[in-house]
Amino acid sequence: MILAREKKNNKHKKKPLPQRKFRKFVKLVVALGVLGGIAALSLTVLFPVQRCTATEGRYTAQQYAQAMGIVGKKMNLLTADKAALARKAHAALPWAHIVKISRRLPGTLHLTVEERAAAFAQEQGKAWWVMTQDGRLLGQESEKPEGLMPITGAPLLRPAAGQKAKWKNAFTTPGDIDVLLACLRKSRLWPDITALRISTAAVPDALYRDRIRIRFGTAVPTAAANQETMLREKLRIAEEVVAEKDELNPGLRGILDLSTYGKAYFTADW
Repeated sequence: MILAREKKNNKHKKKPLPQRKFRKFVKLVVALGVLGGIAALSLTVLFPVQRCTATEGRYTAQQYAQAMGIVGKKMNLLTADKAALARKAHAALPWAHIVKISRRLPGTLHLTVEERAAAFAQEQGKAWWVMTQDGRLLGQESEKPEGLMPITGAPLLRPAAGQKAKWKNAFTTPGDIDVLLACLRKSRLWPDITALRISTAAVPDALYRDRIRIRFGTAVPTAAANQETMLREKLRIAEEVVAEKDELNPGLRGILDLSTYGKAYFTADW
């Protein structure tokens, strides 16, 4: 009787401590394995990119999706490289300036887009090329766009949307236009400048009220003055000459040549 009781008590004795720790460790490993499997499943099978949305603008969400290369492609929402996708959209769609991508569960990529601002338009062939202030070509329009300053003169050289503008047989660069515009906007002439004309000069001409062409000539920086300083001085002289000519004859047409620094030459009836 006593022997049977001792056997029964032995069955309820606690197992050794090392054995208990080992079993807990095994359970932890199994739990972590299950969680890892769930995480791996979520990154491969769950949360696929099902659609793309974008803020309203020139391009549709479908166009952005095609530009980013996600049409017909399996992509996980959680692992999608947003920066790389934004760069693809930016490179393929000229009007897209800043593209920010956010994830929206369960399967949506949403694009917040800031578009470029058009500043100039140049007619070439049967279309008008639209470009930004820094000379990036945005695309073609079948009719002259309203509200944009026209560029005339030298034709565009191998124009392509998304590329910087270059002109045939002209030394003018978009940087030259930037400097000229910065100076013109501070000038009293700015409200009456109706077009820019690209020529073989390093700085484009400006057209005043469609009747006086202001030739700035090559603004080569010197030790005493940089390009912007020289243009500001030339514009100061232009303001005085144009005001004098307008007072004498408001309809006078001609060329105001400022190529020689510090001097002005006016030729009527061009």
